Amino acid sequence: AYVVGGYNGDYLNEVYSTADPTGSTWTPHGSGIFSPRAGAGVTPFLGKLWVIAGYGHTAVRKVGPLNDVFFSEDPTKGSGGWSLATSAAFATGSLWDFYTAVFRGQLWVITEVQMSSYPEVYSSRDGVRWSRIIPLGFSAYRIRNYGLASLGGLLWILKDGDSSEGLSCQVSAD
Repeated sequence: AYVVGGYNGDYLNEVYSTADPTGSTWTPHGSGIFSPRAGAGVTPFLGKLWVIAGYGHTAVRKVGPLNDVFFSEDPTKGSGGWSLATSAAFATGSLWDFYTAVFRGQLWVITEVQMSSYPEVYSSRDGVRWSRIIPLGFSAYRIRNYGLASLGGLLWILKDGDSSEGLSCQVSAD
């Protein structure tokens, strides 16, 4: 298991790993080449660990949403083990408040919905080129505090049971 980035009063770009099933022992691996960030998508895909967007230090402002994707075949090598896949992944700009999963040989990103807008849905076969998917099955209900998982040939959006916000959507296997 890996922990990448985070926030402790400032944004971080440190990488840690553990093989301990209790999670009580973590090994530091230095900093990645990516900018310090929190809320990034961290997902294994194609034999690599991917760090997708998030929120942190940007080139144009001190803090804001990010639009880049990095990968590493060996995250234990510190900054020398990471490569930039793309600095402009998402057509509508930078993303934050999103979830990632691997589904049918692709990376998927689905954003949370703010107010009455629709979630943004993206997929990529290689982590470099991203396609925006028109989410025909999504209603305008706010989607917040959920999980995203691939199981049994379907991509599942798992709603927070404690939330009073509505969820009316389904992502098809097609």
